[in-house]
Order: sequence, then structure tokens, then C-alpha cells
Amino acid sequence: MSKGTALLRQQNEKRTLAILRTGKLSSRQEIAAALGLSKNTISLIVDKFIKDGIIKEVGIDEQGGVGRPRIQLRLRTEAYKSIGILIQNSYFQYIVTDYCSNILDKGSIAMDGDDPDRYIAKIIRVCNTLIEQHPEVLGIGIAVPALVDPIEGVVYFSSHLSWRNIPLKEQMDAVLPVKTKVLNLVKAAAIAPSTGLPTENASNSFYLRIDEGIGGAHIMDSQIYSGANWTAGEVGHLCMEPDGPLCSCGQRGCLEALVSIPAILKQIQKQLPEIKIDSNLEYYLNSKGTQPTAFDEIMRRSGLYVGMAVSQIILLINPGYIVIDSPFEKLEAFKRSVLSSVESRALKFPKEKTKILFIKSHFASSIGAAFAVILDFEKE
Repeated sequence: MSKGTALLRQQNEKRTLAILRTGKLSSRQEIAAALGLSKNTISLIVDKFIKDGIIKEVGIDEQGGVGRPRIQLRLRTEAYKSIGILIQNSYFQYIVTDYCSNILDKGSIAMDGDDPDRYIAKIIRVCNTLIEQHPEVLGIGIAVPALVDPIEGVVYFSSHLSWRNIPLKEQMDAVLPVKTKVLNLVKAAAIAPSTGLPTENASNSFYLRIDEGIGGAHIMDSQIYSGANWTAGEVGHLCMEPDGPLCSCGQRGCLEALVSIPAILKQIQKQLPEIKIDSNLEYYLNSKGTQPTAFDEIMRRSGLYVGMAVSQIILLINPGYIVIDSPFEKLEAFKRSVLSSVESRALKFPKEKTKILFIKSHFASSIGAAFAVILDFEKE
């Protein structure tokens, strides 16, 4: 087999895996038609995967008695695995997923983000242990609250961690048996299958995440668009109030300074000092119609600012979907305010063509980081 033929065969194998991963097509005939390949070519690939224990035959689809029966195929999802790491200032979270992003192992370790060398050394030790326990691991994805070069894997700047110019991928690759991929945590979350973004309509979408900070990711042709210097989607630093509170970036009135979780906590502490923030905030977020008027007003004003930002996103990039991932997804005061703000600001035609979804995802950044490894494996 020539080198070119071997490469083509490998590419077709990866394309077959990608189709089986989605679970939408599950017979040799369907896969061959979808990839534009002969049934014989697909049969050779499938037979190899069955022999290697990567897929299995699970039954026959009789097609209502019409035509030849089709043997159904299913991916053995634990044949390939991936590690996802979420780095935060005070801890890092790790997961191991199977090929379909189901979590098989997870944990969290307290850390101090002020010492990157010690922090990275601990991540390396944990990853070594996980790889020993899960030898099927293809690679490691790391989500970082930072400006990241996703190609070189360099963490250029993180205000949350005080890290600058850290060659994270290089340090990991030098001592681990599998390769590492480094992503901004919001961009990692945007591609996670758990975020609820409809993949069939993800050719032009926007993901907005409200957490310790606020970030966004623009998805074009089902890929994250990073921009010329990897800062595309930084919706958290759109200015909403020129004389507003100081943001960590040095500007005033950024969306992040007004609506991030720390910003909301400050407002609650100021207006509702009787609330014990550490123990009661979750209660108020999950209450149904029982929040104090002042709390509802904080949520309405937060929704107003988010709606202002969403209106600009609609005007600038005309996405089909905007996903707002936040702990406020069940609060009617917040959601109504966002939609009302968009209604009064965005142009009618693109606004009507854009669907706005409110969700609260769990493990999105670490799942997305692990999923990025899977996607890279399918493109190799």
C-alpha cells in the first residue's frame, strides 16, 4: 500500500468514526452513501474496526421487508477516551470522557494559581495517573481562563491566574505520552456537546457564557472562529456603561464588570445585606417567584445589559443561534429582560431569524476541552 493510499485509508477511517460518533447513521450502506465511498471500501474499514474492538454489530434492520437487511453498527465508545482539564485560580477540575463525551471519571483538586510551575506539575502528575488508569486516552484538552494561542498552546495572559507567556502545551508534551491541546475556557465550552447548541444548525452561532467572568465564542462553519489574535468573541469587554464600575481589563462599564457572578454578588451584598451570600445565593437563584423585589431588579438590570450585548452580536455577525449559558437561566426576570432589550434594539429582520436559548451547562469547559481532542483526532 502506497503512502498516499494509506493516508487516504486513514482519513476514511476517521470520517467513519465521526459518523458513528453522531449515532445518526449506523449501517455500512448509510455510511458509504454519506461519505461518497463504495460499500466495499466501508466494509473493509468496518471489518478492521470490528476486529480491533472499536465497533460492533448490534442487529439487523429489516426495512419493513423491502430490500436487503442492513446490519446495524454501534461504536464501542470506551475504545477511545480523552482527558479534559479546567484550570481556575483556586482549583482545577479533571474529567475522563469516552468517545461520545460521556464522563467516565471526574474530580477536583484545590490549587493556588499564583505559582504556574507548581500548578502545571500537579496537572502533569494527575494526567499521568489518569492515563495509567485509562490507557485508551487519545490526548489531553486544557481549558484556561486566558488569552490562548490554540495552535502553539501558549497561555499569553490571564487576569484570573496572573499567568503570562506560559508554553503550557510544550511543558505538557515534553513529559506525557499523549499530546495536549490548550483552549480558552469559553471557546472550549462552546464546542461541548453538552451546551445544547443544535449541531445541525451550528454553521453560524454565538455562545455567551456568564460565570466568574463573561466570554463568548463565534462559531462559523461549525468551527470556533478565533480571529487574527485569538480574541474574537470577547463579548465580556463590550462597554455597556462608560461611567460604570472598573473592569479587570482596565476599562469601565464592561459587561463583565456589570453581570459576571462576582459583579452580581457585589450588587446583592450592597442592596440585600441580610442575605448570607455564601449560603443563600443558590437558594434565591432557584426560587420560583419568591425572590425579593430588589433581587428581581438586579436580574432585570443584568438582563438589560446582556440584551444590549446580544443586540450588537445580532447586528454584527447575524448568527442563527445565540446560546446564553448562565446560572440565571431559570429566572424569568432575567430572561424577559434580555428578550425585551433585544426586541427594542436589534433590527427586526435578523432579530426574527435568530433563536436565543437559555441554558445552564455543567462541566462544559472540561467536556469541550476533551471533545476538542476527539475532533483533532478525527482530522489527523
